[in-house]
Amino acid sequence: MNFINSKTAFTTLLSENNLSQRTISRLAGISPALLTMMRKGQRTFQLKHKENMAMILGYEEQKINWYE
Repeated sequence: MNFINSKTAFTTLLSENNLSQRTISRLAGISPALLTMMRKGQRTFQLKHKENMAMILGYEEQKINWYE
């Protein structure tokens, strides 16, 4: 496994930060239902959503695997 290019799973970051999906969606300004649909591939993550959630998690947006 190439650790330089590896991405950290979104759910792993939530767990490490003791955040639920519902909590991070509220903090990012989106509904929990929309976040669920985005993670299932039913809706597209907009860059502003990714950037907001990455900032909340203290992680670079490009280093998160949003669709694990």
